Amino acid sequence: MTRKITLSILLLSIVMISFSQMAMDTVKGQYAKINDVKIHYKVYGTGSDALFLLHGSMECMTEWDKQIPEFSKRYKVIAMDNRGHGKSTFTDRKLDYRLLSEDVLGLMDELKIDSAHFVGFGDGGIIGLYLAIDHPERVRKLVAIGANYKVDTSVVYHEVLDKVKAWDSDKVYSFVRSNFRGWPNDKLLVPFTERMKTMLLTEPNLTINDLKKIQCPSLFMTGDHDIIKQSHTSEMFESVKRGYLAVIPGTKHYPQKEKASVVNAIILDFLSKRFVKLDRY
Repeated sequence: MTRKITLSILLLSIVMISFSQMAMDTVKGQYAKINDVKIHYKVYGTGSDALFLLHGSMECMTEWDKQIPEFSKRYKVIAMDNRGHGKSTFTDRKLDYRLLSEDVLGLMDELKIDSAHFVGFGDGGIIGLYLAIDHPERVRKLVAIGANYKVDTSVVYHEVLDKVKAWDSDKVYSFVRSNFRGWPNDKLLVPFTERMKTMLLTEPNLTINDLKKIQCPSLFMTGDHDIIKQSHTSEMFESVKRGYLAVIPGTKHYPQKEKASVVNAIILDFLSKRFVKLDRY
């Protein structure tokens, strides 16, 4: 009898999780003509404060499925696909993080959002850095997860860079067909592959002086077994005037997935409370 009850509870939990995911997926995707591309985005929640979720390299907005249900209870959450990712279009144009940040600004203007909080992972965190540096008036608070301000083997382990160098069109095509439903860029597969490789291997190229320009409260988060070296994340934290640091134990490059409840609680606490600069002595 106990085993039957346990099995019933397990099946009910699976059904409830599936139902929750289906409910989230019923939110209608929208498109905005931004610069030379069409950006796919969704809006969740009706909070008065806007919160943008910016995904990582070769990902799309669905990667935030463990954050959106919680965050949208308090905020108006805007999840978007970067150009060339998910259902957003791509053009054969030099790809860099500043251009990606301009796409975000364009969507903010389209939605008439003057300023917002930003939570970015990987590439999304880098985009957040560029926004905070170039357009401080648009960024209220920034959370950068697994991000970096430059790229070399002092920042990221060489095995990761070697994997990116090995990308070819066949590998990328196989990946996007498996992970991006309705990917609209089949005819631009080769330039997309080459533009992404070039960007990831040569950017970002920010400096410590750039980081010192960041005025908004900023939370730098990393897994204790991240592919971004902890010393680099600490360097970013030490370089901003109003910074916090969170190292999530027992996680790798995706702490927001591996320990979502822990990460969500830390982020929501950071966003909802007044930033206090702590004295070390």
